[in-house]
Amino acid sequence: MTASTESDPVLDILGDITKIFGSLFDQMDWAEEEIARAITTNPAEADTLYHSFSLLTPTHERMSREFVFRPHCREILNRVVNGADTRPGTAVEVCCACSEVSTIAPMRSAAAGLYARMWAAAFPDARVFGERQLHHEALEGSTIDDLEADARRRLAVKDRTLGTIECAGRHHGEIVQCKYAGA
Repeated sequence: MTASTESDPVLDILGDITKIFGSLFDQMDWAEEEIARAITTNPAEADTLYHSFSLLTPTHERMSREFVFRPHCREILNRVVNGADTRPGTAVEVCCACSEVSTIAPMRSAAAGLYARMWAAAFPDARVFGERQLHHEALEGSTIDDLEADARRRLAVKDRTLGTIECAGRHHGEIVQCKYAGA
């Protein structure tokens, strides 16, 4: 009997499903960890942060990477804590858009400055623009402000809101005294 070089379609499908769900479960874990971290630093907002999980969905394929997804979650959770609008694009979402644009055409100074500003906001420990960011800011600061506002508006996710929170008085299966219980 000779070994077949053809792949088994069922095994291929199962492999694809495992890969998709594995990435999805990783993102869910990262979101839960970011919520736990936010609760640690903002215990007064614990109930609201717990119920913010639905806001932490990836909007770009690059968010399958932990390095990219976590700061996206942090920015949204920070908005929740501060009572800010959660719909506008995050710094990570703007970076993803800038990355795509940069593969199509050269970026002008203000656009490169926007990319650098958003990168610094999203990934402060991974400084890749260095001194160039300061130069872009000095030359194009107000234009970058306008581009940032426009990009965040265009990248807004209209249904990324908490809405009315309903809680059965259980968080992760544990009975809790949630301020939204019975609401």
